[in-house]
Amino acid sequence: MKLISLLILLSLLAPIQAQAATDHAKTQQLVNELKTLTDQAEQNRSASYRFIDQLRDLTARYDWPWGKRVLFDDFRDGNFRQNPAWYSSSNDFWVTPSVGLRTALDRQFNQARSNQPSTPPVHDRKKEAREAILGMILGGGVEQTEPERRPSGTFGRPVRADISTQLPIDNGFAITIKLSAMGRGNRDGSFEFGPYQRQNMESGYRLVYQGGARPAFKLVSYRKQMRSVIDLYDRGKLLADGNMHTLNWQRTRSGRMTVLLDGKQILSVRDRSYRDAFNGFVMTNRGGDYGIRSVSIFAAGK
Repeated sequence: MKLISLLILLSLLAPIQAQAATDHAKTQQLVNELKTLTDQAEQNRSASYRFIDQLRDLTARYDWPWGKRVLFDDFRDGNFRQNPAWYSSSNDFWVTPSVGLRTALDRQFNQARSNQPSTPPVHDRKKEAREAILGMILGGGVEQTEPERRPSGTFGRPVRADISTQLPIDNGFAITIKLSAMGRGNRDGSFEFGPYQRQNMESGYRLVYQGGARPAFKLVSYRKQMRSVIDLYDRGKLLADGNMHTLNWQRTRSGRMTVLLDGKQILSVRDRSYRDAFNGFVMTNRGGDYGIRSVSIFAAGK
């Protein structure tokens, strides 16, 4: 009987999709009932595991408990510095009429820097003393330059480019981004986005697209300069076809996170590294050419 009820509810989802925009509350109520029946069917073993997985995948596509929109930008105004206000310290992000937000960073510029050893250079104290004495004789001192704080590659190119906006984001959120990998050259770079805590933007969650011979999506947690991969998906071409794709990243307040690529669930994991709200949203280019047509963030509530 419960299996029949599941099939009836499944058949009703298709026509409801057409009116979801105007009848969201009823759609969500139906999805919640379907989720409850799916859980019961799994506990009672009244349906096959394959059928239950199909139902969970379907409900994930229609499940939308986040009713409060906190950010939306499709960059049609041609300016990312207002309404909403994005901040970028480099010129590696710009707006185009055809794509929206565009960012390009050539990793070839950074190979020389990345191949250098990470250990600090050995100082020649005798040479430094001679230079200091010479400077005193000539009436001046030798200028002491402070080491670079931002890593840079050949010709001073950055190894990463960030664009961010400050706004409160609930611990349970839904982020939708329309993204394409456009570069024809090196495709082994990466693009990541997600909510951050604190002003340095180095703490929080990121969804990472990694290009290369075997492209992958990774859910990553950043905390105290430590990077942990929570989950990974590396099947198929993903963004390597150069087309615009829709990524939907959902997180409940209980820590359950799911990622859908063009409506298909590719990641599902539970993580409670962060239980407080977030301070903002950041997108980072670590090599490659990408187009961002739109970004939206929702939180629970109305």
